[in-house]
Amino acid sequence: MNTTMTPNTTMTPNTTNMTTSHLSEPFRIALITIYSLVLLVGTTGLTLMMSLLKSNIRSITTIAFLNLIVAHFMFLLTVPFRLYYFIQKSWNLPHGLCKAVSAMVHIHMYVVFLIYAIVLMIRFLQYYKKTKRTEFYRRLHALGASAALWFVLLLVMVPIVLTQYGKNNNNTSYEECFNFDNELENPTIYALNVILCMVVVVISCVQACVQTIILTSLIRKYGPSSRFQQEFWVQMKNFCFVLIMLICLMPYHLFRIYYLRNTTMLHNANEVFLAITGLTCLDMLTFTGRGACKLC
Repeated sequence: MNTTMTPNTTMTPNTTNMTTSHLSEPFRIALITIYSLVLLVGTTGLTLMMSLLKSNIRSITTIAFLNLIVAHFMFLLTVPFRLYYFIQKSWNLPHGLCKAVSAMVHIHMYVVFLIYAIVLMIRFLQYYKKTKRTEFYRRLHALGASAALWFVLLLVMVPIVLTQYGKNNNNTSYEECFNFDNELENPTIYALNVILCMVVVVISCVQACVQTIILTSLIRKYGPSSRFQQEFWVQMKNFCFVLIMLICLMPYHLFRIYYLRNTTMLHNANEVFLAITGLTCLDMLTFTGRGACKLC
């Protein structure tokens, strides 16, 4: 590996692997394992979901799940680049691609969380009879809502990411990737991260409590025959979403509140928690059971 020398640079035996010095070997192996699992299970689930979804695209929940599939698909396209970097131990591709791949895991995480929160809220309202209409008036309205979402994400956020993300990064080696901790020194970025963490944690806890109350009431109502009730299994589907939020998303945001105070020492652990958020792709497997599309 070629190393660029500067007048103030002193060569030492440890500089031969300077491009991955921010990742220790156990964490690197853990990241390769997690992202390999995400790619394998995510691709399998995506394939199964594409063959299972029905054609009622006016349903709000079905539209949400279609957008969820799109989000997973776009994220899975970037996973091989992450695996390439962690296996190769250096980044020899365009730096703009590094920023896009790095940002995509965050975009995917918050799009998935937003969809989960919306779907759960709608289903909670349905359960408590607060809303009856869960369809768009026209199919065109449904497609328009989805198009508007991805227009904002792809044509607005992506250019901002490519031009602003990593702008304050002091790392001059383009062979190192996914290390933009210096961005958190910006007070605005720091505050935004704290707010996002608190929002995700609070909403996840509230929806988990509501889901627990609903399931408890159904079990009390139907007793041992609960498992034969369609209403119960609809709520069990919701419970799967809540579990994914609690297991894959909330730990990262709880840890990140602590990580923001010590980014240098906790960078490795933060990368692992971030990789775990990619396991939300497992949600597609919850729809591959019997009657999955009917519940969507």
